[in-house]
Amino acid sequence: MTEVSRIPSDAIVIFLTFLIDGAGKPFTPKEVAKDIARVSAAPVYGPYDTYTGTGVVGGFVETFESHGAAAADLVLAIEGGSDPASLPPRLNPAQAFRVDARAMARWGLKQSNLPADTIVLFKEPSLWEEHRYLITAVALVIALQMAGVAALLIQRRHRRRAELSLSESEDRMTFTAASANIGLWQFDRSTDELWATEHCRTMFGFADDTSLTRETFVAAVHPEDRRVAVGTLRGLLRGHATVTDIRIIRPDGQIRWFRIRARAPLDSNGSPDQLSGIFVDITDQKAAESEADLQRQEITHLMRVSTLGELSGAIAHEVNQPLTAILSNAQAALYLLEQDEPNLAEVRDALQDIVKEDSRAGSVIRRLRGLLKKDQTRSEFIDLNEMVDSAKALLRAELISRRVTIETDLATSRPIVHGDSVQLQQVLLNLIINSMDAMVSSPVSQRRVRVRTRDALNGAVELLVSDSGCGISNVDGKRLFTPFYTTKDHGLGLGLTICSSIIRKHGGTINLQNNEAGGATAKITLPARPMLMAAQ
Repeated sequence: MTEVSRIPSDAIVIFLTFLIDGAGKPFTPKEVAKDIARVSAAPVYGPYDTYTGTGVVGGFVETFESHGAAAADLVLAIEGGSDPASLPPRLNPAQAFRVDARAMARWGLKQSNLPADTIVLFKEPSLWEEHRYLITAVALVIALQMAGVAALLIQRRHRRRAELSLSESEDRMTFTAASANIGLWQFDRSTDELWATEHCRTMFGFADDTSLTRETFVAAVHPEDRRVAVGTLRGLLRGHATVTDIRIIRPDGQIRWFRIRARAPLDSNGSPDQLSGIFVDITDQKAAESEADLQRQEITHLMRVSTLGELSGAIAHEVNQPLTAILSNAQAALYLLEQDEPNLAEVRDALQDIVKEDSRAGSVIRRLRGLLKKDQTRSEFIDLNEMVDSAKALLRAELISRRVTIETDLATSRPIVHGDSVQLQQVLLNLIINSMDAMVSSPVSQRRVRVRTRDALNGAVELLVSDSGCGISNVDGKRLFTPFYTTKDHGLGLGLTICSSIIRKHGGTINLQNNEAGGATAKITLPARPMLMAAQ
């Protein structure tokens, strides 16, 4: 023992076994291992598991129990008739690295340096290993409490932010509405009170002490628009969101246009208790629209005059023909009357020809007069077939001079539309002239314009003008209705734009597309009106 105690600490001690000393005194190896481990300054290792727990670190050990089990297996094999010489040597399956955690801690050995499959015995359980469930439960309770407190704090913070944001949002909304000349309002059916922003009161010219009610609002509406305003409120009560334009008479007598945008959210019973919306002052917009409409009418009229200017030669020829015929027939009638026995039958025929040609000239002049007049737009029922025949007659001389043949395929149902006949006639004339322009370079035999009328789906009628000219390119097709865009050398780029504007104003559509066999087709779709309505 004395020699073991003198071993330096950076050495190791391997204890195998010790049964008897030189004096013949017997010893138990386990007790000897315990004494050696107690006095040794260096770590002590041993090969048997019986040394574990005596202070020995451990080592690659095997158990006596496993040796006994292996011996028993051999005996059983021999008893079963196996030749002992044929039995292979048996390895101890229980051999493994085993260490004492307490001994390792005594000599400062690190468990991280042990082989991966080392069995560590007598390891003191950590606080977590010993009380993990209790610690988990306590931690969970604390976490829940902290989460609850945090949620309350976050909710309080969010509520304060929401209140501040709501206040700021209301201020911004009120300021923005006032800047855009918009008034906010809300009507409570249960109290018959109408709430409105200060700017809304200013828009109506109401004093600050004026009590706002439904009757106050209705009384401010222009008499001609009160029925519309009341109908709007009734529609809201039925759950219909609406947009309506009305006139308001301010206390100073000034008339302003307002647009009402309103809605009526339903309560739990499915009926609206409150109505809310906005008033938008659109007086300037209405004035601008009126001015723009007047300018459109001026441009439309100028385009009609320009179109007729292009046809002046053909129109003069169209008027000159009946005048020449009238002159010839009048001279013939005078000559016949100068005879001693005038042929009254021939005189009658000459006079009838004069009446016929006069009617023809008058018809041309009436058409020209209608196209040249700058009256206000008027709506009437129009027979599309008659309009096509009228345009064909007006362009007859121009078609002859350009050597263009016009064909018509008119619907037998005689489609009726409602609108301004002068404007629709202008559209048709423009399309036919465009078709003639597109066929300037085409052979004479191929210069054909075809005008068709037909019934369409959904109670509409169609007017189609086709030609066999050069057609339209894909790029041009997208821009043909753009103002001041033209493919003609002498064009202004306003013809198709005005045509499109007129057709849209009549509730219809117009489009251009190429024909498969060449040329292009302009298709106009307009809402149809029954013959019964036309007759009325």
